[in-house]
Amino acid sequence: MIFQDLTKVLDIALMQFGVDNSIEVFLENIDSPTSTATPYLSSFVLLAPVQQADLSVSEYRQGIYQVDVNYASNLGSEPINIMADLLNAAFKTGQHLTRNDVCVEIEGVDLGPLMVAGGWAKRPLSINWNLFTARL
Repeated sequence: MIFQDLTKVLDIALMQFGVDNSIEVFLENIDSPTSTATPYLSSFVLLAPVQQADLSVSEYRQGIYQVDVNYASNLGSEPINIMADLLNAAFKTGQHLTRNDVCVEIEGVDLGPLMVAGGWAKRPLSINWNLFTARL
């Protein structure tokens, strides 16, 4: 259950981040708020093509866990950038997240451009990851 475990391990970490930092989290396929009174994070798992496994793992994958930081556009970029800094600190380079046979290693965090539309300011944060599974 690689795809389920991958999604869950990242989503659980983001949900805990939301609780710890008092911000709502809306995962893939869950409607986000329409009122700009509620800042929130939304997440998406983006997979790269499968890589050839080596002697120590049965499967190796790479991808991005994209987290969009959403605030009302009239608040400016400061709250978005502060939240991005908190996410960067929470998803540290080299950190390992595990679930069942899946180990996800955080490779790094990149910040995308600020986009403004419909009263929202959104900045995507790309959490780059590598996934390994144990050889059976």
